Amino acid sequence: MKSKIFSLMTAAAVLLASSILWSACTDTWDDHYGTSDGSDANNPSLLANIAADPELSNFYRLVQAIGVTDQLASPQELTVWAPVGLTSAQVDSVIAVYETEQASGKADEDNKAMTQFYENHVALYRRQVSSLTNDTVAMLNGKYMSLLGTSNTSGTLEGNAFSGEVDCYNGILYKADNIQTFFPNIREYIELQADLDSVADFFVSYDEYELDENSSVAGGVVDGKTVYLDSVTNLKNDFLTKYGYIQREDSSYYFIVPTNDVWNAEYAKYHPYYTYLSDQENADSLSDAQTKTDILCGRFFNISKSSKYNYNPADSLCNTQYNVSQSHNPRQNVYYKPETGILSGLEKVECSNGYVYIDDKGVIDPTTTFFGRSDIEASSARYYVTPTNTTNNNETMNVSPGTYVVQNTSEPATQQESEDIGDVLEEEEGSGTSTSTGTAGDSKTFNYITVLAKTPTQQTQMDYKIYNNLANCYYNIYLVTVPDYQTNLPLWFTMSQCVKTKADFDFTNASFTYFNNPNPVTAGSVDNSETILSQSNNQRCYVASAEKVDTILIQAAVKYSYSGVGLDDEVVRLRISSFGPASASSREKIYTRTLRLNEIIMVPFETEAEALAAAEDIDAFNDDLLEANKEN
Repeated sequence: MKSKIFSLMTAAAVLLASSILWSACTDTWDDHYGTSDGSDANNPSLLANIAADPELSNFYRLVQAIGVTDQLASPQELTVWAPVGLTSAQVDSVIAVYETEQASGKADEDNKAMTQFYENHVALYRRQVSSLTNDTVAMLNGKYMSLLGTSNTSGTLEGNAFSGEVDCYNGILYKADNIQTFFPNIREYIELQADLDSVADFFVSYDEYELDENSSVAGGVVDGKTVYLDSVTNLKNDFLTKYGYIQREDSSYYFIVPTNDVWNAEYAKYHPYYTYLSDQENADSLSDAQTKTDILCGRFFNISKSSKYNYNPADSLCNTQYNVSQSHNPRQNVYYKPETGILSGLEKVECSNGYVYIDDKGVIDPTTTFFGRSDIEASSARYYVTPTNTTNNNETMNVSPGTYVVQNTSEPATQQESEDIGDVLEEEEGSGTSTSTGTAGDSKTFNYITVLAKTPTQQTQMDYKIYNNLANCYYNIYLVTVPDYQTNLPLWFTMSQCVKTKADFDFTNASFTYFNNPNPVTAGSVDNSETILSQSNNQRCYVASAEKVDTILIQAAVKYSYSGVGLDDEVVRLRISSFGPASASSREKIYTRTLRLNEIIMVPFETEAEALAAAEDIDAFNDDLLEANKEN
């Protein structure tokens, strides 16, 4: 990458410059950049010298039109490389950009006429040159350019020749042969390309000015609100803050940008997944925003973050949504051999803060991003809902966390349990710690939740909130359990679901619909089954192993009409209940009522046929999970 990719420490100073806050700096800084000692106090200003030079008449007309004359006449010292080759037509073009952006509400400091033209020709402080000068200079827009001197009055700025040093009371003026080439960052590059304007327009829709209270001058309080005599605002973009700072000069990113054709094709394909209840607030705008978000969410790659997680662009990349705790599904958000994979055949464009890859093929597989497998951690307080007594609202279940360690040897598994789940789970939620199945050395650790009814004759039950489900696709639903090592008995259970019918739906007293086991339990498939199988509706029951961590297919090709993506509350809730006779005498040595749950897995498919085909072989599903972990 060129020298325009620069260090964070250096760029921090540049950001102050590019915001045009003309603050004083240290003596050391002033000395380094040749700040005036006062000997030029009687010289004309930069503005006066530009106005007096016929060769700079077009440049003078431009600085007048975009309102920077006060700056060029102020005491703040600058170095200006004014292009003598600037034509009248070019000035008109820049002014048109300035007026258009100003009319749209864009602040002057963010106006493209400023950032891409004027600030591309101006730097803070005096930059004197000599035949020994070999340096880089930070322009007001944050771009770094190579500065070479050939004499005390001439040189090149990023290859553009300049000469005729003019000492002004507030800086130095050079006359450059040509317009200084603008080197865009990733976002700026996208905004300059007509075939990428779908993405550019989406980014712009998130631009918003935010008041900087610390930098603003308060003038009192009127009607309970602070009134500012001089308000300072900063441009922010919540979307880029979440997914990737591709607008910052101090960053280093790869961004795979879809062309308009790819954008339109993916929008048409993904939009049905974001169908919301008709009475959901802002349903249409939410559907539009979520569709566009998921077209882009997996396309940001922070090179520093990839390196932090030991992903090297030469052999693998992780996007900015990758989380180191996602050991349960390492394929998601990770791309191996990118040069022969997702980046292969794409046009590569260098920018000031990384590279843009032009995607005219649709190279991001949605199963690696938003359409990937969802793992609902059973022990996470975010997901589970403990049943309560309707008379006094007391919880009817005993709940505690556990850790089940399976050795990859002949040694028996070991277990650890704690008494109080509340504090433990809240700490995990706050810290972002995953409770997923993981591996460590020669063992595998399964964090789980233990649930048992407080009343011996009561069935054990736990509800789970399913957030962010997609609509109009087909889910295979799996449950992962750990064995009841205390009784060494299998778990017989049922699983049911409830789906919202309106936005303010209350699950408290809602009816749940049972899933029927796609692989029904028979007397020949499990020991001591007669008593259980004699129960009514036994086609609803499932059996979890008493000997091993068990992955059970609950239902294949489950389709939801409405999405829960982006909502605070769930659209789908699942219920797991123990099954079989409640009396101790009937269930003795037959089954356990204790739920030991590791996770619920939701795997989406585009078509029903794909979902049904994948559900046919549970062993293949488990093998695939193991293979994914090997790749990591």
